[in-house]
Amino acid sequence: MEDILLVHRKSNLNFGDGLAPEFSASLQDAAIWKTCLRKILFCTETELNNYSDIIQKEDHILRGEAALSLLLEILCGLHSPIVGETEVFGQFKNFIESRKQMGDTLFADHQKWLQFILAEVKKTRAEHLVGIGSQSYGSLLRRYAKDVEEITICGSGHLAQEILPWLAHKKSMQVLCREVSKMEAFAAKYENLQVNTYNDSYVHGEAMVIAAPLTDTRILELMSRQDTRPKYVFDLRGEENSLATLIAEKFPHVTLMGLHQFFAEIEENKKETDHKILALKQSLLDKALAFMQRTELRPLGWDDLCA
Repeated sequence: MEDILLVHRKSNLNFGDGLAPEFSASLQDAAIWKTCLRKILFCTETELNNYSDIIQKEDHILRGEAALSLLLEILCGLHSPIVGETEVFGQFKNFIESRKQMGDTLFADHQKWLQFILAEVKKTRAEHLVGIGSQSYGSLLRRYAKDVEEITICGSGHLAQEILPWLAHKKSMQVLCREVSKMEAFAAKYENLQVNTYNDSYVHGEAMVIAAPLTDTRILELMSRQDTRPKYVFDLRGEENSLATLIAEKFPHVTLMGLHQFFAEIEENKKETDHKILALKQSLLDKALAFMQRTELRPLGWDDLCA
C-alpha cells in the first residue's frame, strides 16, 4: 500500500532553522509545504532517516490513515481560523504542481494516495461545507466593505482571485499586481475591473485589500500615492507585521482591519459548527482508514500476492 509519511510542525519555525549550513543544504529539494500556520514535510519511510537532524520533539510523525486524515482535515479547512476556507487547498495544489515540475515521484499523477486526497477534499467540500456561513475571506470582505463603492486589491494569486468575485458588484474594482496576465480572464469578465502593475498606477479604491505578501514599506508606498485614499485597509497577510502602528503614525484617517480581527469576529460562528466539524473529522478518518485497508484486484499482475 501507500508509503506516505508526514512530519507535521505547527509552528512558525522552518525545518532547518538554527542548523549548520551543511544540514540546511540537505533540505533544498525536500518536499516541504508551508502555510502561515504549519509546516509539513512529505517523505517515505525509507527517507525519514535522512531528516533525523531536523525533526524536533514537538513535531508529529504521522503514517497511513493518520497522515491522510490530518491532511484531509487541513485541506478541507477544518483547521483554519475561517472554517472551510479554500485558500489552503489552492496553496496545496500549487505545491503539488511545483513538486511535479521537480520530478518528485511522490506527487506523480499515478500516486493513488494523492488521487484519493484531491477527490475526497472536493467531495467533502461540496457535500458538507457549502453554505456554512461567513466562512470565506470574500464573504467577510463583502460585508465589511458594503458601503464602499471603489476597491483596490493587491495581488493576483489564488487568494485575490477567490475574493474578487465577491466584490464584483462594486462600482469600480482595481487590481494591483506583478503579473497582469494572471488577471486577464477576470478583466475580460468584469467591465468594472482595471488591472495595473504596482509601479504604473495610483491606488484608486476607497478600500485596499492586501492579498499578497507585500512588505509594510511597500504598502505604505502604495498608500502614499493618494492624499486621502484609501480610507480602509484590509490586511489578509498571515505573517507578523507592524502595519497597524505605521498606519496609525502616517495615515491616522485610515481604518485598518487585520487578519486577527477577521478571525476574532467569526469565533462565535465557529462554536456553532464545532459539532459538525467533529463528526466530519471522524468521517474523514474512517474514509482514510478504508482507503488504506482497501483490497485491489489486479488480474494482469502479481502485485497483491507479492506485497
